[in-house]
Amino acid sequence: MTSDPLEEFSDDDLGYVPKEGGIASRAGVSAEAPYLASLNPEQRAAVESLDGPVLVLAGAGTGKTRVLTTRLAHLLNTGRAWPGQILSVTFTNKAAREMKDRIGNLIGGIVEGMQWLGTFHSIGVKIMRRHAELVGLKSDFSILDQDDQVRLLKQIIQAHEIDEKRWPARQLAAHI
Repeated sequence: MTSDPLEEFSDDDLGYVPKEGGIASRAGVSAEAPYLASLNPEQRAAVESLDGPVLVLAGAGTGKTRVLTTRLAHLLNTGRAWPGQILSVTFTNKAAREMKDRIGNLIGGIVEGMQWLGTFHSIGVKIMRRHAELVGLKSDFSILDQDDQVRLLKQIIQAHEIDEKRWPARQLAAHI
């Protein structure tokens, strides 16, 4: 087995060429999955590539999210990964919900087990809660949003009789 995940791609046609003995060569899908039929050849090659990472470079509206969600569905549908073995990180809650919905529409309820599909923040919190004791925290710690931080600083300022005009809570929060 090679350490170069891109070795399986041909420079001649940029098409997918499965490595001998790789996971794709052991794929057990007997009938074509219906979700593959609507993909163009380039999208399908990316979706069916099961041995390592795939880089998808394309302009807006060309189907990058479709390729990603279909590839995740294909990994699950072919048994190449369990839902809990896939890490898929987005920037927004809306994008995470959309990905879950799309995968669910392709293959059904198995998406509920995808505990590592979410935003950077939600996945980060999940990891922190799971390993909180390693950094001296309890797993039920609270995360304060900006308004909560300002409220807490106001309480501290008042409790310690600090001049609120000299040390405004909102400005202090901005410096922390």
